[in-house]
Amino acid sequence: MKKAIILIATAITLFLVASITLSGCAVDQQSAVQSAVESALESVAAETTAVAAETAAAETTAAVETGAYDYYELLRASAIKNEAYPDAPAAGQTLAFTNIMGGITFCEAVWKNVQDQWVLAGGDPASLYYADNQYDATIGLKNADIMLAKNPNVLINFQFDSKVNSIISIKFGQANIPIIAVDVPTPGAPFMGVNNFKVAYLAGEEAIKRVEDMGGIDKIDNIILMQMPAAGEVLMLRSEGFYQAFVDKYGAEVIDPKTVRADGGAGEAEQANKSMTDVLATIPNAKNCVLTSINAQTMSGIISAIQTAGRWDPEKWIVITQGADETANQQIVDGLVKASIAYFPERYGEYLVPASVALMKGEVVPPFMYVENVVISMDNMKDYYPEMLTK
Repeated sequence: MKKAIILIATAITLFLVASITLSGCAVDQQSAVQSAVESALESVAAETTAVAAETAAAETTAAVETGAYDYYELLRASAIKNEAYPDAPAAGQTLAFTNIMGGITFCEAVWKNVQDQWVLAGGDPASLYYADNQYDATIGLKNADIMLAKNPNVLINFQFDSKVNSIISIKFGQANIPIIAVDVPTPGAPFMGVNNFKVAYLAGEEAIKRVEDMGGIDKIDNIILMQMPAAGEVLMLRSEGFYQAFVDKYGAEVIDPKTVRADGGAGEAEQANKSMTDVLATIPNAKNCVLTSINAQTMSGIISAIQTAGRWDPEKWIVITQGADETANQQIVDGLVKASIAYFPERYGEYLVPASVALMKGEVVPPFMYVENVVISMDNMKDYYPEMLTK
């Protein structure tokens, strides 16, 4: 494990150096940095997966002092009912929200719910500041500086790049402005989003059911994990948990030779499409495959690459994705994806605004605010998203 820690630290250091010197760095130097990082990530994959379940369990079961979060829970009760918060606690306050990527259905659902909940909390819409990070680390850092200049009472930081989040943590910490991190951790900030290992494991279990229906693991040529290393180790668990579910069922000696890990990019379809095209070239004879990625947007690019290569057959590809936003649910309805793990982005504001207001009032909030998760498929789509069946 010491070796894993050293390698992770080396990878992070190289990323930070690359980000600082990027503008003057030669192409071959950047390639060398990337190669070193990829090597470090590959070396620690086994150790990361081995300890992931224990880490996730520790986070989930951490002892909480009874009544410690009473004010947050009071506000959440109103938020869940979609009612006005008692005493309009956000009146006269300011809140900043940086969105990971405007225009994506998941992110738009989160932003809309934050806006709705801010009004219910008594906040002035003009005092809710917004910036679109556009899945770009440089823009994300610039947006953080813009928000810092506005001096908000709290920042909700929805930004994918782990090294940039570390810089944001330092800057806002120096200004004594609290941060709430969304889906990707920010050092020292309460985390709101998904337990990444848990949702990945759920996805793996769902895939295993379908593998068994196909005739068992011997029928599967490859298990493909389209990952997102730039977001850091915690988000890597969103795919490593998937792998672990297969290992627990069939054993590492069976699963490891079948497993393909690839960098699917920063969460967008175009990058994922190119990455999947490269993956397909390395497994030219694979026909029956299991596939997962970090979100529905990457999956749309991945499936497009498989179709373009003439290798798409919905009966032979077991595809499970994450998020169950409108894009993912449409993929299920269209028969492209077997299932998706629901995060209910349309409810994120029910956590984020109560937590933000609690921090504004000097109250404590839970260190981890995990959302509810459900496996969504055609079997239960009508129970959760019936509107998808009438389009």
